[in-house]
Amino acid sequence: MRVPSLLSCILVYIASAASLSYAHDYARRDAFSSLNGMKMVPKPAAGSPSDGSIKGLMNRGDIEYIVNITLGGSVFAMQVDTGSADLVLYPDQPIKTTSVVKGSNVSQVYGAGSFAGSIAFAELKIGGHTIDSQVFLNATSVDEFITTAYLAEGLRGILGLDAGIDNTNLQDDLYQKYGNKGLVMGRNFLQNIFADSPDLGNFTVVALGRSDDGESAGEGYLAIGEYPEQLKDSFAKADYVDVVEETGLFTVYVDAVKINGKGLPLNSSVRSAPHGKAVATLDTGATAAQVTQDIFDAIYQSIPGAFYRADVGYYVVPCLPPDAPNITITIGGVDVYINPLDLTTFKDLRPDYNYSFCQSAFTVFDLGPGFAGRDFLLGDSFLRNVYTSFYYGALNASYGWVKSPAVKLVPETGTHDVHTTYSDFLNVRRQKLASSPPEATRAQIEKIISEMLNSDNTTSGAVEDVASGASTDSNASSYQSLLDKLDTFAPIVFGLLGAIVVVLFGLLGVGITLCIRRGRTVGGVRAASALYAPVPAPTRFKEPVPEYRDEENARYDQ
Repeated sequence: MRVPSLLSCILVYIASAASLSYAHDYARRDAFSSLNGMKMVPKPAAGSPSDGSIKGLMNRGDIEYIVNITLGGSVFAMQVDTGSADLVLYPDQPIKTTSVVKGSNVSQVYGAGSFAGSIAFAELKIGGHTIDSQVFLNATSVDEFITTAYLAEGLRGILGLDAGIDNTNLQDDLYQKYGNKGLVMGRNFLQNIFADSPDLGNFTVVALGRSDDGESAGEGYLAIGEYPEQLKDSFAKADYVDVVEETGLFTVYVDAVKINGKGLPLNSSVRSAPHGKAVATLDTGATAAQVTQDIFDAIYQSIPGAFYRADVGYYVVPCLPPDAPNITITIGGVDVYINPLDLTTFKDLRPDYNYSFCQSAFTVFDLGPGFAGRDFLLGDSFLRNVYTSFYYGALNASYGWVKSPAVKLVPETGTHDVHTTYSDFLNVRRQKLASSPPEATRAQIEKIISEMLNSDNTTSGAVEDVASGASTDSNASSYQSLLDKLDTFAPIVFGLLGAIVVVLFGLLGVGITLCIRRGRTVGGVRAASALYAPVPAPTRFKEPVPEYRDEENARYDQ
């Protein structure tokens, strides 16, 4: 049984399309031009089905959202990440730097992965913006996770989109060398754009597309400093939702989580959180929406036919449930309906088994003490359901708050569109099932999972990767390729080994005969001795601080 490929298929949130594994898939796409913001093409209007015609942010199987940048004259594919601030890059092409900080040695940790290298500066071009000398981490080493989940998939690094209020590792190092000047040198790319463009709005808009079970491109867009034309009115009517910590992360209060209109109790682990609310960080760099165990159980236990496997940490759910629940998450009074395609993930078990099945797309938030100060991490499976404007706040010359960072949320699906969205889900999922192996029964999937976990080929490292949501698809594919070759050539190899054994026994017989003959004249046969040779993750999240209030109509200045 080819267990590694089964592990990656069942437990890791990785798309199976082979075309996603090559860097050239992230080539620039056509898009309409914008005077101030990124080049972009909007997602479809709220409530309409996605059709794969969206441009701007490339979508790698609903796992990462990617934008191309030009740094030092070379183009690189980067993941956009509102959960970090720096530009971090492991280059595979030459970069014409404007300067390099001698002796600098910085390490950046991103959950399961890390980059390490020196601090450098180079010209950055992104959308219609050019920064003459942008600081970045010029990584010369990465860990295995980054190699597998990023480099093998054509990604070269991470483009941080958070507000950068808390000093980053790059700024800390530059401050130690250059004092306050180092803080200005270490500004992230958004801070530099806003400082260089005083007429530009001090915000970004992120819309993440949906791949419809891998059947469409599902691209999105990133806008800097302006609202897309068709969403201007919606954002104008939306209220700001202030962040609840001063780290630069977009962390907000969740007012409610509802299943079919009935609210679930929210018991925050954060002492400063108001009663009946939860604390959540909005993070485009996280694939899944991660919630507390009680919320996770309530959501998936409301799906008829779903069952939980504690040994792998997810629910197996019917791909076409007879009565899928209406899940809404409320932030700042805005109800965000979760598309059923973002509640479940479709898995094709071939070539190991001629079956398919569906599993929970949300996960349990359990990232350790370094991620304290929040209850939820609302990643891409939540953010695909809302158009989000990230406002970066304003600081005065003394780095005091004039206006705090905030978000505006415009739901992709309005209340009146829920039925239409559910119908679209049924159509998409039926089409996927029609072109896939039959859906496994509970007994079949229970047996498959048990075989997988009991196999001698399942290493503890693979299980740990699975539990953390790490990407191991590339390693599994390489190992699978080796297994396939062994399957193909095994008969030939064993045939050759058999022939060799026969020849060796023949030679042994001849040798014994000669020794006996020789022994008759010079002495007895000596016994031969047998020989035996044995075969021989600091995080980017920090503790929250007390709430703060702000003044209106101010900008972010350095």
